[in-house]
Amino acid sequence: MKLYSFSPTPNNRKVEAFIRHFGLPVEIYSMGFREQENRTEGYRRMNPMGKAPLLVNGDFCLWESNAILCYLATLHPETGMLPNDPRGRADCDRWLYWQAFHLINTVIAVRARSKTAEKDVELNIGVLNGQLEDREFVLGDLSIVDFAIAPYLIGRHGQAIDYEPYPNVRAWLDRCNQLDGIVATVFRPKGK
Repeated sequence: MKLYSFSPTPNNRKVEAFIRHFGLPVEIYSMGFREQENRTEGYRRMNPMGKAPLLVNGDFCLWESNAILCYLATLHPETGMLPNDPRGRADCDRWLYWQAFHLINTVIAVRARSKTAEKDVELNIGVLNGQLEDREFVLGDLSIVDFAIAPYLIGRHGQAIDYEPYPNVRAWLDRCNQLDGIVATVFRPKGK
């Protein structure tokens, strides 16, 4: 398997972090967006969206980061990162959808200094804070959900959010920042 990635972005980082955390047998290829590798005809055949990440497994090409996380967790049940009961899986899916639709828009609103940013943070970071009450991780135990959400709130993407009113989120981020896969995917400019 091969992952085409562009590490600094949260969608790429979440997949790379998961792969690295568990030492999964996936080759990680760092794409050159300056060279516009994602716009080549060959790449667009694999991913018509022309974005990263993209996972290639034989003749199967999978794009969309949360779909890739689910696929890898399904291929590697030994990681224990994907609930196998219907209720647990539905809860997992709920948080993956929440990240893809609500959290991403909150982060965008904060970075753009949108008029709705404060309300978006209060709602969405507040919801996450409530979920983390008496829990180490979003679903209780570490799961793909933590790998999906954390990269949006770690680093430059989440720096503009004041986490002071959200102690459960702060504590969770501290735990996520200690995960081997998260640590391994911290963006470092070349030569640093």
